[in-house]
Amino acid sequence: MDQFNTNYLTEQQVAEKYQVSTRTLHNLRKAGKLAVGVQYFYLGKQIRYKSIELQEYFETSTLS
Repeated sequence: MDQFNTNYLTEQQVAEKYQVSTRTLHNLRKAGKLAVGVQYFYLGKQIRYKSIELQEYFETSTLS
């Protein structure tokens, strides 16, 4: 996959796009359901989500 063609989203953008709270995203990261470097990464103290990988995650899993 081409790294330069990937869209990166902020936590707020992801919450709005997938209609989940930012707290849910936090809980998914802490539970290890979202993998650092795969679905998201840190940019300083900020978190950026990889749009394509996150889309695949939400399409193939449940939030429970």
